[in-house]
Amino acid sequence: MIQITEKKFLLPADGPCVVDFGQDAFANLTVTTSFTRPAEVELLIGEVLTPEGRIDRAPGGFRTFRSRKTLCPAGEHTFRFEIDKHRTPYAGNRAISAPEEAEGEIVPFRYAEIVGGEASRPVRLARREVYGPVPDDAARFVSSDAQLNRIWEFCRYTMKATSCLGIFVDGERERLPYEGDAYINQLGYFCCGGGREIPRNTIDWLLENPTWPIEWRLIMPRVLRDYLLYTGDRESLAGWLPVLREQLLALREEHGADGLLRAVPRPYVGSSDLVDWPAGERDGYVFGEFNLVPGCYYFGALETMAELTGDSAFSAMAAEAKASLIRLMFDARSGLFVDSPGAGHTAQHSAVFPLFFGVADDPEPLKRFLLARRIDCSVYAAQFLLESCFRFGMEEHAVELITGGGLRSWTNMLEKGATITMEAWDDSLKENQDWNHAWGAAPANLIPRFVGGIRPLEPGFARFAVDPRPGKVKSFELRHPTPLGAVELSYDGGAVEFTVPEGATALCRGREFGAGKHAL
Repeated sequence: MIQITEKKFLLPADGPCVVDFGQDAFANLTVTTSFTRPAEVELLIGEVLTPEGRIDRAPGGFRTFRSRKTLCPAGEHTFRFEIDKHRTPYAGNRAISAPEEAEGEIVPFRYAEIVGGEASRPVRLARREVYGPVPDDAARFVSSDAQLNRIWEFCRYTMKATSCLGIFVDGERERLPYEGDAYINQLGYFCCGGGREIPRNTIDWLLENPTWPIEWRLIMPRVLRDYLLYTGDRESLAGWLPVLREQLLALREEHGADGLLRAVPRPYVGSSDLVDWPAGERDGYVFGEFNLVPGCYYFGALETMAELTGDSAFSAMAAEAKASLIRLMFDARSGLFVDSPGAGHTAQHSAVFPLFFGVADDPEPLKRFLLARRIDCSVYAAQFLLESCFRFGMEEHAVELITGGGLRSWTNMLEKGATITMEAWDDSLKENQDWNHAWGAAPANLIPRFVGGIRPLEPGFARFAVDPRPGKVKSFELRHPTPLGAVELSYDGGAVEFTVPEGATALCRGREFGAGKHAL
């Protein structure tokens, strides 16, 4: 989806001209000058401003900065700001290319700056923006909480802006798909109105090119299950399941022991076990030969495969994995899990993931642990933290964490000037981060799925839940797209009104509702 945004202005006499396009976007730029005599201009594009309001020429990491000098002749002259083909030391030539409709390479940028030229002469900038197929009116959320609204729009726009390459990628630095990114990205993309093509392309790519973190390969059964629930595409699922089955059994053969997965050394990162990323966001996690967090992912993968295939062998393997995790890493005195056998330490992750994947038989000690903490994990793991809070009756805490401030918050990203979610909460937490990572946009799915409570229960939204959990949010209106048509929902102090599309059934407060408008 192409959108052209133009800015027309006269060059000032007293210095450079900085132009703000309002939001970051993957784009390229065409410039038209109209000088009375030849003049050299320097043109800059970037994502970050200095305190003085100029484009930051050294923003660090993979925040965009590009500059070009051009001699513009007298008269009207139009030229393209040339952008080198994307290439990084991480991805090399494997990075996903810009689509043909982009008409050249694209980079994410919000600002343009012109230095030099001829004062008081007109200049026209045309930013050619490439967006994914996420219509602005497909999804909507407006509530009594202004900050929650702001964060929703921040994350909704992220879905639109980052799906411009025809496949979910991790961000500008690598432009490659990763399973962990895809899990969060796909949920938000569906909740904001995206179709099935990009998720299907991404799953095809990842099954053919699995990545190194063991947890991320183990999240793929849930990626497939979510795809089925949001699209109803059983045909694609049938083609993927044999490949995924083979990959999971190979992991078990390579890493498995007594229902657990053994960590193996990896160059650069140290271990196949990720827990969280960047490494500084692990809340002091104590690693061992076997680790709780990947063990929880493993249990979840086996249970989901049993659900998708109906194969009882996966159920038996899941039961074995859970028994081993409890035997080796559960502290019966505290009711908590430790990070690894004998570790004597419980990171925030070691409370979140047993809850999320259903390893914990008694959630109460883990809930108390989480309620006493803020966010002590990465933007990636925040998806699991917040979803666990919503699912286990801690929705007030979840909404407070989404809307709160501090270093690890969406509020901090916005205050730093980001209009697409960052890879990490702050530049100080990841030196090489980019400012366009969809895995940082968890509220794009958490708000409609839990605050609004709209979640598919059967493939293609044939049956779905209406289960609002707004915490202290007094009222809201929500539009949630589905393959059968949009669900419209309003909530006001506990009163709920909602529509059910033709061909669907809704489950709300223990009752089923067919097509039409309903009030409770």
